[in-house]
This record gives sequence, structure tokens and C-alpha cells, in this order.
Amino acid sequence: MGVFDVNDNQDNINKLLNDAGTKVAGLVAATINLYKKTKWKTVVFEIPETPEPSHRPRLSGYRVYVPGAARHQRFFNKHVLPKLHGLFISNPCKVEVDFYCKTPKSFNRTQTILAEMGILKPWGNTGDVDNYSKTIMDMIQPNEKRGHVGIMMDDCLVTELVARKFYSITPRYEVKITYMDKIPEEILKLLRLKGDDDI
Repeated sequence: MGVFDVNDNQDNINKLLNDAGTKVAGLVAATINLYKKTKWKTVVFEIPETPEPSHRPRLSGYRVYVPGAARHQRFFNKHVLPKLHGLFISNPCKVEVDFYCKTPKSFNRTQTILAEMGILKPWGNTGDVDNYSKTIMDMIQPNEKRGHVGIMMDDCLVTELVARKFYSITPRYEVKITYMDKIPEEILKLLRLKGDDDI
């Protein structure tokens, strides 16, 4: 099978289910049904700030800090947080972020239009997409040095992340977060099992 063959994972699942027995297969089926019934909420917002990739952490005395992180979070707290009406995510979530970097002044009209259409995109020395993603994750999380404010308890809750880079004459972040409204107690019980016999 190929490196990216989608059947590889299904083969693994089938083998695991066959080896597990009826009891475990029943628990797996019940959990899948619970996940299907779980309600998800979606929030979409814009951060009207020019996207920047996160810098490497630095040491100042006994303190480690990320240059620019406090400035980005202050901007978020002042201009975006009040519009989210007390949103605070503490359950698993999926994040989509579009980074609209500032269109270079060197672009001619044709390039500017192609960039605005999303055809000509940032690449090369514009910053790594994972560093842009780190900036947004740091921006939306609480931090004790910045007043414990934010909209997401911890970025370890993010199970999926889609990040895209574009150019625009109106630089900004566009963020979409889809999160579990409430984790069913039945799922929590299953996740706490130490072994297949602990029911």
C-alpha cells in the first residue's frame, strides 16, 4: 500500500476490533454514537492586526518570554475580546485561521489583484505557517502575567488546526473555532477507564 493510502488506517481499525472481542467492540460503537450526538458550537471572528510569525523564546534574567507576544495579546484583549461576550473554551476544539499578510509595496497592480484574489500567496521569506499559528494561539490563551484573560483554556484542546496564508491590502486574522459544547458524562467515564474490564 502507498504511503498515503487511506485504507491503511481502516485495516488497522478492523484488525484491532477483531482482536478486541465483542465487549470492547460494543463500547467502541456506543462511544461513536455518543460523539455523533455531541453538540458543537462555532465562533467566527476577525482580528484587525497585521499577522506576524511568533519569535523564538528569549531569556531575560530568570524569565523566558516571547518578543511581541504581550503586545499581540493586549491588542486582542482591547479590540476583539469585548466582542466575544465572555466566550471561554475548555473543551476539545477545531481551529481554522486565515492569515492575511500585508501586500508588499513592491507589488504592481496585477500582482496586487492576484494577491487579493488568493492566487498569489505568501511564501519564501514571509515566515513559517506554524509560527503564525503560534502567534494566534498565544494571543487567545490566558497568561498570568497578562491578567488571566483569553478565550481558550489551553491550546492542547485543539485537535485540528487548519492554517492558510494570504496577502491583502487589509491585513488581518480571520479565525473560526468549532468546539464541543459539553462532553457527555458517558464519554468521560469511558475515557477514564484504566483497562477494558473497568466498567
